[in-house]
Amino acid sequence: MKHWKLYIFICLGICSCRDSTMLNDNQNTQSLDKDTTAIPLQSAPDSVFKLRSVTDIQKAYSDIIKQKESGSLDSTSFKYNCGNEKSGTVSYFSNKTELKIIIHRYSEYDHYNAEDYYYIQEGKVIFSHRKSITWAFEDGPEGATKDNITEQRIYLINEKPLKCLEKKYVIHSKSANNPRSENVQNKEVDCGSLKSVIKPFEMLTKYQLKAPSRCLEE
Repeated sequence: MKHWKLYIFICLGICSCRDSTMLNDNQNTQSLDKDTTAIPLQSAPDSVFKLRSVTDIQKAYSDIIKQKESGSLDSTSFKYNCGNEKSGTVSYFSNKTELKIIIHRYSEYDHYNAEDYYYIQEGKVIFSHRKSITWAFEDGPEGATKDNITEQRIYLINEKPLKCLEKKYVIHSKSANNPRSENVQNKEVDCGSLKSVIKPFEMLTKYQLKAPSRCLEE
């Protein structure tokens, strides 16, 4: 009889240990599942961030602007002059690892000047803001001029335009009631009607380390 009691006691002990082991295994599995889910979300590097929409591009653009305004970007620039027909300044803004902004300010002859801004992520332009001004004399008070201004905003993903906006307005030199750019409404336009962004961007990129001797190579 004692042997039967001892046998039953041993069996109960084994079952208890087995249940305890299974409980611990289940708890460890649940904890591992939580950790496995949490780790990629918390430690995902910026490089895996993929742009999928205009909102994503705007956020990336905003981050670049903050870096520039905080002074965390290094800058370098050069000037060029093509026989007084076209001249300008190209500026580059970079962090420690990559180019973030290119600004190209230039004029052609006497009546045209422009500013082209390129915002860059992982070596590709994601947003371009282009502003061109053509001025002329106009009737009215002596010396009166008017600036015909066109602004273009182009959102790109993988070097292809996703959305293109345009605004046009006129500034009169003798007027006290000129429109302000921020108050002029953008209009969405066909991206095919705008000049290519990629070609001038690539041309400017190659001069980052070595400025041209005279003109930019178009």
